[in-house]
Amino acid sequence: MLFSKERVELGLIDDALKFVKGVEVFGKNIDISKEELDKVERAITVDIDSLQGDLNALKKGIQAVESAAKDLGVSPNDIPKYKEALNTVEYGEKQLQKGKQLLK
Repeated sequence: MLFSKERVELGLIDDALKFVKGVEVFGKNIDISKEELDKVERAITVDIDSLQGDLNALKKGIQAVESAAKDLGVSPNDIPKYKEALNTVEYGEKQLQKGKQLLK
């Protein structure tokens, strides 16, 4: 039979050590999260490179359209999808900057 003092001491020990499991679980979660963050970082890096390549190609295409429009004596704005391409470049530039900010 435990005496009152022994029960209090055992209770204090139990209280003091009850967070062992939580520390172990949350500690492991941080390792998992780090692995997931590394994967996301690699994916964003690849996407930034791909986005930059596509933006460069789109900008060259826009320049070609503008040059052709000039040669034909028409406004580039009259060419189908020209305005959409300009808007897409603007969007792509913003997303590129957002991706770079995420990697900082």
